[in-house]
Amino acid sequence: MKRYLFILLLLAAIALSANEYTLDQFIEAGLNNSYSMRQKEVMLTNAGLSVRSAAWNLLPSADVAFSRSNRDENYSNNGSLTVARSLTLNEPSLFNYKQSRLDKSIARIDWRQTRKELAYDIFAAWLDISQVQKEIAIRTANLNVLRKIKEQSELQMRLGQRTQYEVNQSEINVINAELAIADLNNQLVRLRAGLFNKVKLEDEGYAFAATDTTITSAIPDAPVLETEPLLLTKLKTDLRKSRLDKWQQMIGLLPSVYVSGRYEQLSQNNDVLKFEDYKDTYTLSLGVSWSLWTPFTKGSNYGQVRNSLMLKEWQLEENEAALILDRDNLRREWIYLSETLSLNRKKAAQSNANLLIAQEKYNLGSLSLIELEQARVDALEAELAVNKITYQLQKKIQEWNLLNSLPILNKY
Repeated sequence: MKRYLFILLLLAAIALSANEYTLDQFIEAGLNNSYSMRQKEVMLTNAGLSVRSAAWNLLPSADVAFSRSNRDENYSNNGSLTVARSLTLNEPSLFNYKQSRLDKSIARIDWRQTRKELAYDIFAAWLDISQVQKEIAIRTANLNVLRKIKEQSELQMRLGQRTQYEVNQSEINVINAELAIADLNNQLVRLRAGLFNKVKLEDEGYAFAATDTTITSAIPDAPVLETEPLLLTKLKTDLRKSRLDKWQQMIGLLPSVYVSGRYEQLSQNNDVLKFEDYKDTYTLSLGVSWSLWTPFTKGSNYGQVRNSLMLKEWQLEENEAALILDRDNLRREWIYLSETLSLNRKKAAQSNANLLIAQEKYNLGSLSLIELEQARVDALEAELAVNKITYQLQKKIQEWNLLNSLPILNKY
């Protein structure tokens, strides 16, 4: 019911936004409809129920009993109230409660991490679509230029200034541009279908809202972070579970010390509702026991837990080292892409200026088609490179946020 209500609200939002999809709508739809998110929500709920159950198991047992018996036509009623509790040095209920609380923390971390990963995946898919749409626009503008060149070549051939070869080549250039656009449109259909499948929505055919390509933030030079990445937090929490398990197993090797208490009220007559006549009994026990086979029966379990703990400590060290490496790699990629973008912008500006000059010379008949084509290709490649790198930089920013568990798009 919640899902259908969200879909209705989403469709209403689309209708109010001039029949176009927005990135926020897709992310919200994905977070509501994703199977992985639902799975993590159920796991988090179950972890909370386990904590509640473990907490109740910490309480002493409390039993109320009433009975009526018949012996040789003599009826008797009995009633009792019993409260009892037994505690040992490595009390299972206490350790289970602590373990369940850690399990809930891990489940919550998994939920948060899955939410961030899903938001990033949808954002990345949206950017891929936006990049292809922009490339189609760039190549369409280029196609219009090629068609004008073809028309100019045909006109100049009739005037005897161009050959049939140059006219044919200009037509081939137009066809190649049309094929490139057709391939991009086919790619766009696949990307769009993949995004709608990811967010579990039906494609109503609306346009995608324009994406702001302005780079408003950057990857910092130094990894000074206020929050710890969720991956490391999860590993450290799991490490605490293993240490607690090791402590419990180690206590199990020691002599068993237990304390137990019991309080009981028993009815003294057939009137079980006459509580003032109940008799109280108290029992308190303290004991120590130890099996001679304990080192052999429990020693192996302790060794396994200790080895598992050691492996998790190594895993944490490996992930901390990998995190540092991933941060450095992302930072280097950011610097490289930023510098490349700056150079390609300069190249695009110069190439566009050269293309205008080349077109004028070609119209005047003082430049060959091959030379004009080279100027056009240079301008096209530079503009496409600027488009591609711009979207790559936006991805890198959110990839950095995902790696360091910072808010994706300052929201998720």
